[in-house]
Amino acid sequence: MTVFRDWDGQTRKVTATSSSRNAAEAALKVDLAARMRAGGLDDALNAGSPFPLLAAAWLDDVEHDVDRSQGTKETYQRQLGTLVLPFFEHFAIREVSVGRVERYLKQQREKSYTQAKHSRTILGMIMAFAVRREIIARNPVKEASRMKKPPHTPKALTTEQIAAIRLAAREWRSQEGRMGPRSDGQVRDIIEVMLGTATRIGEALALRQCDVDLDADPPQVSVSGTIVVHKGAAVHRQEHPKTHESSRIIPVPEFAADVIRQRLALLDPEDAEHLLFYSRVGTPLTPYNVRRTFRGILRNAGLEGMDITPHSFRRTGATLLANELGMQAAADMLGHTSTSTTKAHYAEPDRTVKSRPAEVMQRLAPPE
Repeated sequence: MTVFRDWDGQTRKVTATSSSRNAAEAALKVDLAARMRAGGLDDALNAGSPFPLLAAAWLDDVEHDVDRSQGTKETYQRQLGTLVLPFFEHFAIREVSVGRVERYLKQQREKSYTQAKHSRTILGMIMAFAVRREIIARNPVKEASRMKKPPHTPKALTTEQIAAIRLAAREWRSQEGRMGPRSDGQVRDIIEVMLGTATRIGEALALRQCDVDLDADPPQVSVSGTIVVHKGAAVHRQEHPKTHESSRIIPVPEFAADVIRQRLALLDPEDAEHLLFYSRVGTPLTPYNVRRTFRGILRNAGLEGMDITPHSFRRTGATLLANELGMQAAADMLGHTSTSTTKAHYAEPDRTVKSRPAEVMQRLAPPE
């Protein structure tokens, strides 16, 4: 028997029995080791421990973070396995030095800025976790050189591109004599709703009958959820959009409202929770399958390889609103808490100088 300060801070008596004293002591040591592990994977770590053990302890800590969504946790796990561990899996924690981090990030930057950014984020969180657990004294990622973000200009769709996409969507799998099932027209309708609401694809797919108010002037929809797919779970509707702050009620232009009316006509009026867009068996559509169909539509429209995705409709709406009504109106429509995100990533700048400045500058004309 011994007295042991357990992982929760409580002191307890721990006993073990066996056929001999030595065997009992050995069994007691095994029991105590198991109790130490119960306190968390990080309890037995030190600076000489392998980096993969630290990464596993960090990931375990993330899994218990109720403030992070399941989708974020799965993204962290995937990026850890593909971006970070292949480089650092054979190092001890203390060997993750500033110099090694610098070299690692430069290698990632040669591939892409986005990959390097994600790599820095994941590695930085892991090493910050080690600092908080007092395994190391400082975070080497903080000491590494900052990466310069390459110039980026959001691109909206042109009217010609929108027209080509609409035509290809109407004709998708609708030709007479074509082999295979005919299109049910849902992706065509999704395109119109996304164009008219500037929603994310998951938000558009999550719209329910009860989210629509066509009697309002103008008609409006409540964006209050999104469609998510988690590892090991069926596709389902999450009861808030990408962030809780992006829940919003937005006006709908008449062309999108017409499509929504047609979708509502297919539903039982008493089933308020029914989704506007759904599979043949009534389950939510997955964003992946919609994107796959959309890529086929782009091929038929002659727009393949032009970096156009369903998210392009969101940028197009943001650009139009920012140019006509100002950046704040665009941010409100998109559900952004700040116009900086809208300006940096969604609204294509209008490089055209308005005519009013010419009228003002005319005051500098020479006297007649």
